[in-house]
Amino acid sequence: MTRTQHIPVSALLAHSECIIHSLGSDDKTVQRLAQMGILPGTHLQIIRVAPLGGTIEVNDGQGQNFALRQQEVAAMSCEPVAMPLISELVAEGQTYMIRDIRGGKTFQLRMAAAGLQEGSLIQIRKAGVKPMQAHFVDTNKQISLGEGEAKKIIVEVINHESNS
Repeated sequence: MTRTQHIPVSALLAHSECIIHSLGSDDKTVQRLAQMGILPGTHLQIIRVAPLGGTIEVNDGQGQNFALRQQEVAAMSCEPVAMPLISELVAEGQTYMIRDIRGGKTFQLRMAAAGLQEGSLIQIRKAGVKPMQAHFVDTNKQISLGEGEAKKIIVEVINHESNS
């Protein structure tokens, strides 16, 4: 099932990536974002979210980092491209490709020993269950991931229908 999901940018976690769909309806906010070069179609990466949601630091994919106010971020809608495995946007049964494994060398070696590496295809069998159960699509193997581990694994949605 192909789902184009437009959500507020404010719903994304750090290390998520999205493509901006809309800047909102407030002319002043739209003008400010446009002056910074943030337009529909812009690819944004969420670098970090301030505690208590005050501001969000983003990168526009061309080397520019911006700190956006909460009202600007809440006005924009986007299509998620990549997100941490722990994100609420990760759906049961959807196939994901591992884009990045963040963390130290020991963590990366442990994940590699378990079979998790960039490019691996996985599915989550039951969302919201701890530890998270990730199923390897290629090898039919399963791995349990704790919340801290899942936060360091960045995945992107794979649409099988586009491959037919």
